Amino acid sequence: MRRFVFIFLGLVTACDSSGTLAGAPDASSDATAATDAGVVDPCADAGDVPPTLDCTGLYANFAAKVIAPNAVPYTPSTPLWSDGAQKARWVELPPGTQIDTSDSNEWTFPVGTKFFKEFRVGGHRVETRMFSKTNPGFWQYGTYAWSADESSATLNAGGPVPLGDGGVWTIPKNTDCDLCHRGRKDDILGFEEVGLGLPGAQGLTLAQLQAQGLLTTPPASVSLTIGDDGTGLDGLALGWLHVNCGVSCHNANGAADGSGAGMILRLDPTQLDGHPPDPATWSILATTVNVPCKSGSVAGKPRLVPGDPEASEIYELPSTRQMPPVATSQVDTPDVTVVHAWIAALGQADGGPPSTDAGTEGGGDAAADGPGPAGDEGGPDGEGPSDGGLDGD
Repeated sequence: MRRFVFIFLGLVTACDSSGTLAGAPDASSDATAATDAGVVDPCADAGDVPPTLDCTGLYANFAAKVIAPNAVPYTPSTPLWSDGAQKARWVELPPGTQIDTSDSNEWTFPVGTKFFKEFRVGGHRVETRMFSKTNPGFWQYGTYAWSADESSATLNAGGPVPLGDGGVWTIPKNTDCDLCHRGRKDDILGFEEVGLGLPGAQGLTLAQLQAQGLLTTPPASVSLTIGDDGTGLDGLALGWLHVNCGVSCHNANGAADGSGAGMILRLDPTQLDGHPPDPATWSILATTVNVPCKSGSVAGKPRLVPGDPEASEIYELPSTRQMPPVATSQVDTPDVTVVHAWIAALGQADGGPPSTDAGTEGGGDAAADGPGPAGDEGGPDGEGPSDGGLDGD
């Protein structure tokens, strides 16, 4: 059973001729709540995925854009690339609950948890996404498009949104969402131990979660570090590959699009203790260095060749089309350049990762790969991680 309920725009309209919110109870209904002053509460029966953002609970004062006190901001150490948009994120945890962190790689959130992510282009709000966990293993999702004057944000089923400068911002369609979020046991992508524990995380970090007693199982450390492999660049490069390729797609979760390939680009928080990466035990190296791609148009080409970025598909593919290939059209050139520099330096660094045998890949075999989204590199035609653009980060 799919874990998302998608609310389509066709089911929601703005106001009818009488001024009553279409899809909501009539103002004269006995079910409609009213304040003591007799003013109708337009959000009284808005449901789990309201037709407008102001009814989601994110704001204490929508008109003034004051965030509710129970919505706590956070920023992961390495944010997912979203065509250069500025993003803000909030999480709401039900009072008295904890996140089940017994599996450090797969957090499970209590029922009642909400995540919000706001996108701005040129400083102007264009989209806000919401995930709301209403039952165990069951999230409801809604994305809201902002009006040009930012006076309202209404539920949107996906498609282009015009920008003030004549450009266009594209909101992902509902069918795109599961491509990414099914790669996690409990759907949420960016709120996880690695992203909140590495340097650069802000707001509600791993350390703060632990200090506030919000984790069921204390992590070994609340301050994670990717040790230097001799290049001085692996922390930046591996962190980027982790969030853009590994969290949702190329990991060991059997439901993830890229899991069948056995190319694991997700970092394991238990290994981030500052010691140099071990090419024999770090899957992000053991399944890429001198390991050939298995399917699609890149079959047989090496995933990563130390010292030769142009021969490494792990660089070549993201340098020509952004990963994930969902809700994005621009390559993250600055960060892809870092990946290029890291691979080039691997061939010169003392103690750099040695060649690994192709037979040591973790998980998956050629028979399990197949072309397309579940193939070696995950995306259409098997040519790139199909991470998707909808995250909880």
